[in-house]
Amino acid sequence: MQSMNQNQYGTGEQDLFAPGEEGGICLEDVFTAYFDCRRHKRGSYNALAFEYDYERKCVDLWKAINAGTYRPLRSIVFIVTHPVLREVFAPSFESRVVDHMIASKIEPLLEKQFIEDNYATRKDKGTLYGINRIYQHIRECSANYTQDCYIMKLDIRSFFMSLPKQMVHRNMEKFIIDNYHEKDLPALLFMLRSILLDNPEQHCVRRCPRSKWKDLPPDKSLFNSDGKHGLPIGRLTSQLSAAFTLDPLDHLITEDWGIKHYGRYVDDMVLIDRSEDRLLEIKQRIYSWLSERGMELHPKKMYLQHYTKGVNFIGGRIMPGRLYIHNRSLGFAFDKLIMWNKLAESNENFAKEHAEQYIAVLNSYLGMLRQYSAYNQRRKLIKNIGKEWWNVMYIQGHLEKAVLKKENSILRCPW
Repeated sequence: MQSMNQNQYGTGEQDLFAPGEEGGICLEDVFTAYFDCRRHKRGSYNALAFEYDYERKCVDLWKAINAGTYRPLRSIVFIVTHPVLREVFAPSFESRVVDHMIASKIEPLLEKQFIEDNYATRKDKGTLYGINRIYQHIRECSANYTQDCYIMKLDIRSFFMSLPKQMVHRNMEKFIIDNYHEKDLPALLFMLRSILLDNPEQHCVRRCPRSKWKDLPPDKSLFNSDGKHGLPIGRLTSQLSAAFTLDPLDHLITEDWGIKHYGRYVDDMVLIDRSEDRLLEIKQRIYSWLSERGMELHPKKMYLQHYTKGVNFIGGRIMPGRLYIHNRSLGFAFDKLIMWNKLAESNENFAKEHAEQYIAVLNSYLGMLRQYSAYNQRRKLIKNIGKEWWNVMYIQGHLEKAVLKKENSILRCPW
């Protein structure tokens, strides 16, 4: 039988923090993080495996953190092609629980620190919010499209892979020490250090063949890292740390350097100003700031144009007076529908058995398209619905919503 601190994480070391007392985390925090994490991943294999004996596993995790023996378990790494080719490290379910526990403690602090126009990994923000904010910034800077202004878009080369781990950890740790005043501060710092300074590429499982990496640029993979740079894409803590790392730059741009119209989503930055020369000057300042921290602007992803030319930003195309969805984002929707159509064609019962799931997917795309000037795109999307699906659904309103048909109801295809 395992001793109090002897489990999969360690070998019975003395507790660093007394559980639930000064310095240690509370067991309730672990269970809260588990239930929060499970809500989004309950159908996955790792979540089901953890759930089978979740009480014991949560207690073991609690003990390991307070004993100082916790180490991140191995991740599953794979290559994704949409929206772009990239390497993703999917952490174990247990690691997700730790990420959620850390996030619950530091997100309120980060919210107070971040500027309004930092859009990624934040509640009530995200891509659509960011697109609309940039749209409003352009409108304000151009005085409702009556005066000249210019848009500059910048991107950091291999952002996640170029982040210096020690610098990220040092800055995060100082921020937390200065702003977090709960008794479990030592345990929180221990968890954060264990994750940020981990090298997941050294203890991971590849879910796809090595040949999948041949088209990925070397500087976009942790397997080519020196071990001192790079955070794994796929972890919540990586996203929060990345957002925090560029926060000082956000404040410099908007407060010290006088750019009132600005927005950032991860490492995609958009600056709007009435002076083209002013934007080029700020670009050089940004370049210098990044260089001092081991990062650099992507030389081929710099955009500077008059506002009438518009700008692509996080899946949308922002033009004077209107918003369009980016062709790439629209293409993903059509690809998804084609896949569902083929499945329905190959099995006569597939549409009936998967109607609710299909309608949920379709409505998510229709809801997204309603946020843009995209009526024709919605019409085209609905035209591409396979004939098998019209036996189980119909379109409600003005091409607005797919609805599940009642049994034996009359077929209602708008075409």
